[in-house]
Amino acid sequence: MGKASLWRVPVSHFSTLYDARTGKPDWRAWASQVGIPFAGGVVAYLMNARLVDVGDVVAGVSIVSGLLFSMSVFLFQLRMTFARDSRLTEFDYRLVDECMANTLWAIVWGLVFTLYLIVAGAGNWIGDRRSGPIFTGIAVAAALHFLAVIMMCIKRLRRAYERIAMRNL
Repeated sequence: MGKASLWRVPVSHFSTLYDARTGKPDWRAWASQVGIPFAGGVVAYLMNARLVDVGDVVAGVSIVSGLLFSMSVFLFQLRMTFARDSRLTEFDYRLVDECMANTLWAIVWGLVFTLYLIVAGAGNWIGDRRSGPIFTGIAVAAALHFLAVIMMCIKRLRRAYERIAMRNL
């Protein structure tokens, strides 16, 4: 896809799911990002759940994705100011870079999720008696993943604030 390719965004996000102390993959982070959303989607399917009207969900996910975009602009500006401050450590740089990777993935995932909901809703597949539980299960898994990524963005932003803004530099 060339210039339109976004493959590095998910790669960058998922490469942040490691234990900073050991450098090894963090199974709890992977479980919260992948396992719990998958399990939630399966439970929704098994409960024969159907999302009949996607309009409010589309609006909510779209708004949150837009807010995340403004957060990415802030993180970009913050990172640009780092070059002028020699008191920051490599950990500070990495923390902001990882927060940016998570935020960009949340934006992309939010856009993909929104498109999925629009198409599934327009085709009446998500509310259908036969196909609805499958499409709704996928939507539940996508929503839980979206929520987990946003929570990680907030966690890292809070940590960056503690390390950079709250200490006496």
